[in-house]
Amino acid sequence: MRRIGFVGAGFIAKVHMENLSEIDDVEIAGVMEPDDKRAGEVIENYGAKRFNSLKDMKDAGIDAVYITSPNRTHFNFAREAVQLGMDVFVEKPMTISLKDARELEDAVSKAGVIFQVGHNRRFAYVYKFIKEKIDSGEVKPHSFQIKMNRGELQVPSWVSDRSFTGGFLFETTLHLFDMMRYLFGDVDEMYVLGKRSVYSDYDDWAIAVKMKSGVIGTFVSSAHTSWMVPFERVEVYGEHKMLANDEMERVSYSVGDKLEAIVESKDFSKVDFRKKWGYLEEDKLFVKALKREVAPPVTVHDGVKVIEIVDACYKAVERKDPHIKFEWEG
Repeated sequence: MRRIGFVGAGFIAKVHMENLSEIDDVEIAGVMEPDDKRAGEVIENYGAKRFNSLKDMKDAGIDAVYITSPNRTHFNFAREAVQLGMDVFVEKPMTISLKDARELEDAVSKAGVIFQVGHNRRFAYVYKFIKEKIDSGEVKPHSFQIKMNRGELQVPSWVSDRSFTGGFLFETTLHLFDMMRYLFGDVDEMYVLGKRSVYSDYDDWAIAVKMKSGVIGTFVSSAHTSWMVPFERVEVYGEHKMLANDEMERVSYSVGDKLEAIVESKDFSKVDFRKKWGYLEEDKLFVKALKREVAPPVTVHDGVKVIEIVDACYKAVERKDPHIKFEWEG
């Protein structure tokens, strides 16, 4: 039996709890949550015990923990859990600073614990379809376009507070920076433009990208677009081939150099969102990793790499030097 605790009991924690409750040999055994109502719901629904610290959880025999608290708290909780020898699932963003991300990677390496980052898009049906086409060699990417928009930075009220979330790129856009790297490999160069249009944070971004693989593309992200769909889309261009998704709802694959191109489409709009958004699979894989049956599918190293991209974007606009050349260390 894997006894799992939670730090934070908000919306995303409830999603993970529902998933875990459907997996054999898993017990939701503890929760740390300052809100009495939220904590009470976890206790009532899962028979969990309320704790005041990670050490108390560890002493009670809980060896794995989900960090689903606000962004700015992820680093301290994750580092403490790792130092206690606990296995960790931390929601994205892993941290909201590159310095903290690298420190956390070092701590995980020294502790030898299981550590997984919650980049759920990797397990969403639409992106798995795109990834499979690329990995099989059926589509060789030459270029791409990515957009990741948000309708507003007002709900919840703290989402526009960079000190709380790390910034718009950490809160929303990070998802598809990770997807960009997942599909095309590491970034070689970027030319980054960003500005404050509506909010106090940088809320408009236009980025030209060159990957180490030679693939080139564009990445745009805006935080004040309204919620016109699709607000999330990846387009992959091969030789007379194209892959594209509309959020997590649909994905299409077009083949041909004539107007009568053959198009294969898959519609997931009726699928439970926990499955089509990838949450259920990532939780199942984390439990398998806890049992040492598989390696964590999204590692602390993956967490560092995507934060390096975000960090570089903010530095580019703040220093008014848009060109970035990456020097990756493996």
